[in-house]
Amino acid sequence: MLNRTHLSSRNRSALALTVLLTAGLQGCGGRSGDSDSASSTSSSQQSVSSSSQTSASSSSSMSASSSSSSAAASEGATQVYIDSGVTRTVGDADSFHREAFITLHASHTEQDWWLGENAESVGGDNLMAEFVTKYDVYFGRDTGGMAWQLSQVPEDPEKPGYADDEAIESRGNDATGWYSARQDVRGPIQRAQEHRNQQMIVAAQQHPYWPNGTPTGQGWAFSQIDTPEEPLGTATGQYMSQFLKHFFRQSEGEPGQPKPLYAEVMNEPLWELVTVAEDPVDLTTIFEFHNTVAKEVRALNPDVLLGGYTAAFPDFEKDNFNRWEERDKHFLDVAGSNMDFISLHLYDFPDFTDNGVPVKRYRKGANMEATLDMLNHYTDLSFGEEIPLIISEYGAQVHRLRNEPWFPYRDWLTINSINSMMMAFMERPHQVEKALPFITVKAEWGRISPTVPYNFRLMRQQFEAEGETGEEWVYTELVKLYELWKDVEGIRLDTAANDPDLRVDAYRSDTETFIIVNNLDFEAQEFALNFRDGAAPAEIQTKQLFLGDQELPLHDRTPMIENQTYSELPQTLTLEPEATMVIRYSNTGNAPQGELQETNYYANTYKQPIESAQPITFEVDDINTSAEGFAILRVGLGREHGLSLQPEITVNDEPVTVPTDWRGGDQYLDGKGRESFFGVIEVPLPVELIDVNNTVRIEFPDSGGYVSSLAIRYGASTTALLRPQTAF
Repeated sequence: MLNRTHLSSRNRSALALTVLLTAGLQGCGGRSGDSDSASSTSSSQQSVSSSSQTSASSSSSMSASSSSSSAAASEGATQVYIDSGVTRTVGDADSFHREAFITLHASHTEQDWWLGENAESVGGDNLMAEFVTKYDVYFGRDTGGMAWQLSQVPEDPEKPGYADDEAIESRGNDATGWYSARQDVRGPIQRAQEHRNQQMIVAAQQHPYWPNGTPTGQGWAFSQIDTPEEPLGTATGQYMSQFLKHFFRQSEGEPGQPKPLYAEVMNEPLWELVTVAEDPVDLTTIFEFHNTVAKEVRALNPDVLLGGYTAAFPDFEKDNFNRWEERDKHFLDVAGSNMDFISLHLYDFPDFTDNGVPVKRYRKGANMEATLDMLNHYTDLSFGEEIPLIISEYGAQVHRLRNEPWFPYRDWLTINSINSMMMAFMERPHQVEKALPFITVKAEWGRISPTVPYNFRLMRQQFEAEGETGEEWVYTELVKLYELWKDVEGIRLDTAANDPDLRVDAYRSDTETFIIVNNLDFEAQEFALNFRDGAAPAEIQTKQLFLGDQELPLHDRTPMIENQTYSELPQTLTLEPEATMVIRYSNTGNAPQGELQETNYYANTYKQPIESAQPITFEVDDINTSAEGFAILRVGLGREHGLSLQPEITVNDEPVTVPTDWRGGDQYLDGKGRESFFGVIEVPLPVELIDVNNTVRIEFPDSGGYVSSLAIRYGASTTALLRPQTAF
């Protein structure tokens, strides 16, 4: 396993900070669409997309004089804490890394950017450059380029089942030379944006890479020989290695596009080779194939990081955790030590069918926390560290809506899942090397029928929207994701909330502060902002992305962006169901002086069976404690619905209060949710309760299921924090 320094890390000195006071927030707030409060100033989202989107936005300005100034107005609201005096570092990551999180599942060279009548479409021939510069977006992932070149390469006449190395080198030289020399409309545009493609991911597909006799475009198939001298996958790995060696710039000053930084051995191999296969392939064979391919690729490309197994549906808890044992744990045991990263695909299923019954199965919230914690706990026990993660696809799969023409509500399901999941990944900036929302460009290659396009597209044709005509390509509603996040940057500040259903993050640039609040709840949430004494801004701007048209049937509603300016700090703001808000303001007060170093400390064991009235003991040792900071116990649970999620817990023999809430909604959903509960219960602890070495005991009143993971998330601070010790 290779050691890498996170690209966004910066060293900052520790400075003492005086004791803080919480600012009392008085004033007014809430969203208002009343015409008498609308401002005539321009609204940035009006230029986001096609004509259907300009009507889906509003801009307004509000001051304290337009509503109540009663202090009681914030009672009952969720309290959000923005500590502008303290920077927050996780591992070595202390700032917002746009290259990792504000991304698109595309490359800067793919044909989609120039597909269609560009002169009459949004951006024209300059679509790609216009989009990525306006919204500051980075690439990407490519699963097609390597496959296309393979379809053109002949078999080695001297070595059956292997690609002809000389042909690969020749085609690669042509490709790199053409990229650097071309002067048509595409060439200069591509080269001008290649800096956004420095962390590219390439991935193989099952066919024809998996050696089972599937022919390439030239009629030959990869070798199926499997001997100690030539293990299965050698031929596949050698082709991938030659491709990476010859089709990209190898060093500064050479021709060609930037070389991919990451390679996934295979995209979602188990779905087709095992899950839905009539004759499933042995899992060990697939995982050893990963080892073989990784070895071959590294032989010529030591600068490329290898990973897998790119799990399509990492349902660890399935069949009482047998899925974890048979697949994910087994992969780590067989191939984990040879992987530079673990790659995952994570999707919500907000409109799924199980045996003809509509269900909703969400990952966002506690389920995804449990998935990542269990993976991290096991890798920490096995390898002594959290293995880096690549989330090369994530968002929402909209099964029951898949075979319908484009409509805005389907885009909303993708948008709200992406926002919630992205903020979870941003909680792990030291570990998540890259997270790619599954948004393609135009994706005509995936069209289902003449009237049903591929679902996950940045662009659509005008005629696809009700009331519109024309062949021109315009943005879908998915562009609003990038509009929401387009200016966010800066050093990370400490944040917290007293409700786990509100995810909060904040960043301070040289001139502005950005607060991001995401609602995991299916109901609107009122919240109040709390700042250090003297740090509260006088004026704020808010941008909320939510599902509008509340008066219409659900499937007729459209995602909207609403911009507002408040001339005085409102006492409360309202966040719509599953919505996300970005709050920005000019920096106030001095630059942060305090530092918070956050670390996850994992217990000495994981995946412990639950038996009634039988305490389960965990040891969490070697914590770097401090006089100030925070501590949150994270307990992963996998249990059948109806069993207790309220164990008795002691930490160092002291009883602690277990919250009755967790991130995200009720996983049961009246029998139409997940098949069982799998989630993390987060328990805020007094920081003084934590020692260097700690004993945690958990006892349930009933039997069944597992404590899947246990960790203490500990923040060691150089100063007292704004957040109360009961906050998440």
